[in-house]
Amino acid sequence: MRQTADERAYRSALRRGAGRCVTMLSSESARRKYRLLVMWACGRDLGYDTQVEGTRALFLYDLIGQYANPEPFLDGIERKLFAVEKKFFSPANKAELESLFMQESDLLVLFATDSDNVRARRILERGYERFLRMLLNLAWLSKTDMLVLDSFDYLCGRLLLCARPKETQPMLERIVRDLGRLYMRDSGLNSCVADYFRCEAENMLGEKRYAAMLGRIDHSPEVEEYKAAVFLAKKESEARDVKRKRRQNLGYKAVYRRVSEQGTFGIRYMVRRWRLDGRTKDIEGLVRLYVLEKDTETRAMLLDMFSAPDSRCEGYLPLDCVLRDASSDNDTLGRSAAGVLKGVKSRRVHDYALNMVKRRGVSYEMIAVLAGNYREDDDDLLIAALKKLGEKQHDVYAILARVTGGKGVDRLSTRMLAYLYETIRCTHCRNRVVRELGRRGLLTDDMLAECLHDASVDIREYARRILKRRRAKSA
Repeated sequence: MRQTADERAYRSALRRGAGRCVTMLSSESARRKYRLLVMWACGRDLGYDTQVEGTRALFLYDLIGQYANPEPFLDGIERKLFAVEKKFFSPANKAELESLFMQESDLLVLFATDSDNVRARRILERGYERFLRMLLNLAWLSKTDMLVLDSFDYLCGRLLLCARPKETQPMLERIVRDLGRLYMRDSGLNSCVADYFRCEAENMLGEKRYAAMLGRIDHSPEVEEYKAAVFLAKKESEARDVKRKRRQNLGYKAVYRRVSEQGTFGIRYMVRRWRLDGRTKDIEGLVRLYVLEKDTETRAMLLDMFSAPDSRCEGYLPLDCVLRDASSDNDTLGRSAAGVLKGVKSRRVHDYALNMVKRRGVSYEMIAVLAGNYREDDDDLLIAALKKLGEKQHDVYAILARVTGGKGVDRLSTRMLAYLYETIRCTHCRNRVVRELGRRGLLTDDMLAECLHDASVDIREYARRILKRRRAKSA
């Protein structure tokens, strides 16, 4: 069925996790109009980057809460939950399915805890039991099966989270024993699986309470296997820390040899480490080697080290060399140089990027450089380019969001702020935009009402503070 313009706009807002999706459901006619779209959202992974943002479960819970009966939405969740379980054995769309499972699990936890919904609890229990049976019946764990293990591990934390006070000790004991059974079945299992649950349990219960509750569990081979896995994970983490510190002690000559022979894997952030440690001689030494380097691939890899986040190469790399490499016919070298230029604020760099876009057309690399050297005069070009960039949009959005609080010529225009507020999918980036709108006094009461239901908890809390301040002033 073809959607109306209003429905398309609502669906776009759902993908962004915009709070207006909730406020628009204030009337019965609106709830009827958008009901199918809300149900559609409950079966889709709405998050842009779950690792950074968290899931969109709270946002969906607020949407469903606008309806008198949550059961039809739970029907969709339940079917999707077990469909996801089966699809974990398929190599297609692994990451998308994993994030969706986390979102559905978090949503069920909200129903189980906030609304004390018995059905939601049972869905979580059934998911846990079915995943556990699958893992215990597998002859060995393939890469695809590891996704099932990750999902089971995530469910362990969710079940503990929604346990009632009297159920917490028995639930902890049950999960610890089940994880121990998995380790007894497969001694090669990654120790991080048990340690992830340990971290979750400590965050929920507190370290002392978790330790006390673990100590009250009767000793058994399963419990000892779990404890051994947690101990092993701690030792492995300490070993990684020692290895990381050794890597951080490398000088510029050793780094250059590593790059020439093996690439930048494991040492790409070395320039940032040197900068934080005040090792300017190593930075300057690597710059000299870059200037003298003739091999195109090595030259590109050296530039990659200076383009890593927070490397801040300004004042070290000669701009003439980087601009020349950015114009190279070699695509790899050109992209690496553009990666450096994104972090260089200079009128000359701005004019270079603008000229390249006019000559060669829109490319992510040059639009990113232009965004990093933002000028209000470029608004039309940037907005038109963002509409063309597709998945690369977010990188440019993130660069623009970082200059929201700038002063002088690089301060985002009101028009650009408004555009970002209406289009950014990543709530982490939108949080920066909302705060800048608030700092400039541009957040209306209607916008703040939307922000109270935004997918970002940080945006919600910020909106509450601003509204509380306004009410106090008007009282």
